[in-house]
Amino acid sequence: MESAVTLRQAYLVMFEFLELQWTRLGKPDELGGLLGNLALWDKSNGRGDPMDAAVFPEWLECAHRVLSDEQRGGYADADIRLLPE
Repeated sequence: MESAVTLRQAYLVMFEFLELQWTRLGKPDELGGLLGNLALWDKSNGRGDPMDAAVFPEWLECAHRVLSDEQRGGYADADIRLLPE
């Protein structure tokens, strides 16, 4: 089963995965710093944007590159299928 996700959901999935790895690896400083930059401001303090204002545009650029490559048949050898639970 494949699931369509929004770019925001994809960002949050990426963050959740990195946070899980950070915990499993004993909370290394380098990964903790990255997570700090990727963390989203609380909507009461901001607009839900990443703490580091440069992060989201860079992430969006990568997301658009992947989506563009996918349309041209890229990443064919890295196909991921989600199976129903």
